[in-house]
Amino acid sequence: MILHECLRQWLLRYGEPFQVGEQTHYGLFFQPPAGLLRWHFSPEALAELPRPLWAVMLTPDVALEADSALWWRERLHRVLRTLEFRVGTTPLYRLLLIALVS
Repeated sequence: MILHECLRQWLLRYGEPFQVGEQTHYGLFFQPPAGLLRWHFSPEALAELPRPLWAVMLTPDVALEADSALWWRERLHRVLRTLEFRVGTTPLYRLLLIALVS
């Protein structure tokens, strides 16, 4: 799919590098919008989430499950939730919610 390949090239060009084990991947890091958080977490669970929270958009071939670890900006982060966005049956991108490990 052309859209998938355009997104992959865009992330390689403009995304920030992060490491999972020995592999380097690229993703777009941003503060997750409140609506996204309310959509996936109850008010009680939302109040207990560690801060700061980050979201990272990446290609669907990078498969990280909840509680996986990644290094970004020389700090260890933990994956809280993984979301996959599709067009029909074709995965377009993944969105990870991550938090800093203290």
